[in-house]
Parts: sequence; C-alpha cells; structure tokens
Amino acid sequence: MASAGWAEPVESCVLLRAGGWLAETLFPAKCIGCQRRGTVLCGDCREELPYLPPGVCRRCAAVRGARGVCRGCRRLSPALSGIRAAFAYENAARVAVLTLKFKSGRYLAPMMGEFLRAELGRRPVHADLVVPVPLATSRLRQRGFNQAQLLAEQVAATVRGVVATNALERQERPAQRTLQAAERLVNLAGAFACPAAEAVRGRRVLLVDDVVTTGATLSACADALAEAGARRISAIAFARDL
Repeated sequence: MASAGWAEPVESCVLLRAGGWLAETLFPAKCIGCQRRGTVLCGDCREELPYLPPGVCRRCAAVRGARGVCRGCRRLSPALSGIRAAFAYENAARVAVLTLKFKSGRYLAPMMGEFLRAELGRRPVHADLVVPVPLATSRLRQRGFNQAQLLAEQVAATVRGVVATNALERQERPAQRTLQAAERLVNLAGAFACPAAEAVRGRRVLLVDDVVTTGATLSACADALAEAGARRISAIAFARDL
C-alpha cells in the first residue's frame, strides 16, 4: 500500500538495505526468547509467547477484575472504539518491543507484523487510514525511525488502508514511560494535533503502536483525530501491559 506521508530518498533506502544486509551477515540475528543465533524467534520460543489470557476486555484488552469490572475502559477516550493487542507485555514480547525501540531492532518489524496480521485476522477490521502513533521531532531525530510506523506498514494491506505518517503531530513532552498513570494523562493533554483535518475527515482510522500501558497515548491520539472529523477510530499494538 502507498504511504500518505514523507518517503525516504531512493539513495537512503538503498544504503539502509545494504547496511542491513551487511549487519545481518556479520552479526546474525538472535532469538528474542533464548538468544540463539540465526533466527529472530526460534520454534521453541514461539510456542512460549505470552498471548493475552482468555477473558480480556474486547474494548481495551485489559484483564477484568474479580467481579468482571474493567478498569481499563474507564481510562479510554470515548472516541476510541477499541484496542487490541497480540501479546501481554512480558517475556519475549517485551524483549521484542524494547529491542525494536531502543536497540535499533528494525529487523524485528516483519516478525512483529506477522503476529499483528494474525490478530487482525482473528477479528477483522477495515480502515481507510493506518496512523502510527507519532514521535516528537527530537526523539525521531535521535532514534532515526518511528517504530510505530514500521508496524503500521506491516498491517496496512491487511486492513486495506493507507499508511498516513503525517496524520498526527506530537509536541515535545516528557517520555510517558517516566511517569505514573495519573501523570500520563496530564502530560498528554493537547500533546497531539491533526494538521490536515481534511485528510482524516470521514475516514476510518486504525492507530498503531508498539505497546499499550494505560491507553493514555492512544486516547490522546483518538481525541485529536475525532476533533478533525475521523469517522471511526480503533487501535492495535504488539503488546499490552496487563
């Protein structure tokens, strides 16, 4: 699918592919579960992946309480119709997210995309736009890529949508992982904006991120998209912190 946003120059793409081939040749991938060389996920560790337990909420993907009460939904924006995730944020799934994000683990995106597509296959959804949760400009410059965009590109064809990398902009704020749950909501107030409302007005949107903790980030993104006129907003992440 085409990407409704900036594209890397051809020369840059060629250099990245060449660099990736060289790195894989000199330093073969390690299994994210057992660290065995030669594969990003061996067969044994694949069988041990932390799939979400039965009975999680179908709207927020959180574990329900003893009385069936779902605290996760109360934290979500009404603009967000639902969140789904492939795994619980633990063990090999957690390693995959952290490696992708903080250890230049772009090579993991196809494997992570495989599981996201499988999750979407279990509960199909169609979207006109696939919107990665954006990084602030300084963090994007520092990291060199947006991990959510890599995952969005993996699922766009499955939902029959177009990746819209510029649908949302993010203001500079403290990193969410450094804050408590209540602080996250305050930190994200007004953090996202939709610079071209006409591009999302009336469209179905699938938000994509690597991990969901409280849902505050996805809710803030959904609020900005809804204000711009998006018709239906859902979300998917590789992992859910339970």
